[in-house]
Amino acid sequence: MELRSRPRAVLAWALWLVTFGCCLAGLLITLAIYRPLTAEVLGEGAVYAFFFVLGFATVGLVLALRRPGNPIGWLYGAAGLTWAYSVPLGPWVDQLLREHRPLPLLAQIVMVTGERSWAPGIALGVTLPALLLPNGQLRSRRWRLVVAASVTGAFLTVVGGALSPGPIEERGIDNPLGVAGPVGSAAAVLAIVGIVLHWWSLPPAAVCVVLRFRSSRGIERQQLRWVAAGSAGAVAGLLIALPSGLGIVPEAISQLVFLALLCPPVAIGVAVLRYRLYDLDRVISRTLTYGLLTVLLGLGYAAVVLGLGRLLPESSSLVVAAATLAVVAAFSPLRRRVQGLVDRRFNRRRYDAAGTVEAFAARLRDQVDLDALHGELLAVVDRTMQPTRTSLWLRESS
Repeated sequence: MELRSRPRAVLAWALWLVTFGCCLAGLLITLAIYRPLTAEVLGEGAVYAFFFVLGFATVGLVLALRRPGNPIGWLYGAAGLTWAYSVPLGPWVDQLLREHRPLPLLAQIVMVTGERSWAPGIALGVTLPALLLPNGQLRSRRWRLVVAASVTGAFLTVVGGALSPGPIEERGIDNPLGVAGPVGSAAAVLAIVGIVLHWWSLPPAAVCVVLRFRSSRGIERQQLRWVAAGSAGAVAGLLIALPSGLGIVPEAISQLVFLALLCPPVAIGVAVLRYRLYDLDRVISRTLTYGLLTVLLGLGYAAVVLGLGRLLPESSSLVVAAATLAVVAAFSPLRRRVQGLVDRRFNRRRYDAAGTVEAFAARLRDQVDLDALHGELLAVVDRTMQPTRTSLWLRESS
């Protein structure tokens, strides 16, 4: 068994190391080429490469090592490599284009295919894992049509787009690999067909997850709850970053998109590994609690600073000190109140169970009748744990 799994482990590590090497090379080339190097350029490249791309690759590595028979980990590793392969040469191509210098053949291939790497990346990192959740198998044989559409669409998008003549809008130049004549026209048609097939496969993949959730029971349902939570986190991140794309808030906030898109693969990793599956309610509760707490403390800090700023000189450090002390003093009591509010609203069963146990503990201090205690204890266990059967055994004192 160990000898049989060793080649898989070597392959999983090889995928991750190549992806990491591409990301690191891209960062080093960026540091060497860009003069002056702005924080915006460095931050955007680092967040994309070392958080988004390497995040997918790392989840894929862990799943491939721990669950080598489940193809989801391998798909994530391949998706990370697909997004990473153009990272090292991307800054070099940009430099050549800015200086209006001719592009070598390798740079042309990387530029043209890299512009369309989103299609195979989405197919490997989104569509196919959604169809295989959570056990790595299709729900039924008829879903093979969606798999074929996703793979074929990604392939045609890359190959057809690479051979299609015409300008590359983001680069401002004509496609150097484009073929003129009937071949180029056929390639353009194939690229359109590939894009249609690629995007057509996404809604059925989402429907497949919903159908699995509705028919799931026990552990599988808990696994899919993690997937739903990760998807909700991604949607929330996209909504937060949306004002940045519209120019309403600073553009740096748009980098939250890359971090938000990591929520689904991380949640799927937890689901596939079955790691602390039943802690999801606690995770959601703590996330809501500390999110609300951060907003309330931030508003309180701003109110104190603005209020005292009108009374004290602008250069006075008492404003910041007073606001900081007020936030520190309010943290613990406010956290308890927010946690209680969240538990009452979103985790009612846990809140009711805690209240039942507290009430029983209060009565226990004054209870001396063993028969009454016996009945109350069984009732508390039944209301809080909801077992199918309960019994109590008391050892007689010798």
